[in-house]
Amino acid sequence: MVNTGVTVHYFYDPLCGWCFGAGPLIEHLAERDDIELILHPGGLFDSRALDKASRQHFLDSDQRIHALSGVTFGDAYQTKMRHADPVVLDSMLPIRAILATAQCGFPATDMLKRIQIAHYQQGKTAHSPAVLAELAQAMGIEADLWHATFEATNEQDAISESIRQMMQYQLQGYPSMMVEKQGIRQSVPVQSFFGKLDAWDDFLNRLSENG
Repeated sequence: MVNTGVTVHYFYDPLCGWCFGAGPLIEHLAERDDIELILHPGGLFDSRALDKASRQHFLDSDQRIHALSGVTFGDAYQTKMRHADPVVLDSMLPIRAILATAQCGFPATDMLKRIQIAHYQQGKTAHSPAVLAELAQAMGIEADLWHATFEATNEQDAISESIRQMMQYQLQGYPSMMVEKQGIRQSVPVQSFFGKLDAWDDFLNRLSENG
């Protein structure tokens, strides 16, 4: 990595629709070797069963996210949200999987993207250990290593630290982002770049040049 002294802190939840909308921006950022990206997991949902009003609220938000960002919410996901009973969202095990992926030496952002696709496009149960193991296998993580690391990972510590930092820097909701240079952090309005990859690239280039 080319050390420019620039770090981007990304506060997210894997089952947050707006974070799914930010996916193309994060994927583009993760490909750069001149800016360090640190993921801070949120923990929005802890085995939360959604009533029909909540499901409709999410589906309405999804339309706005799609219009702004261009990300696609799949038919399987939308059918599940409208008709499945129950629909349960749980961020905890997906976050554990993202942390475990990094501990196995693989890109955490890759697992985050795969979890979002599994949930928002394929309609899969993203907190199912079997689904998460399939995603890890597709990434090339050896099964025994995955299971041992997954079982030993404590997502609660990472979530608590994220919440502490969000309170410290007065960040509101997900996704939130901060740029750190020379020990000073500044908030970035990440949603303002939805659907604007050229502007995002220009922003990242300026970060790197000024690092």
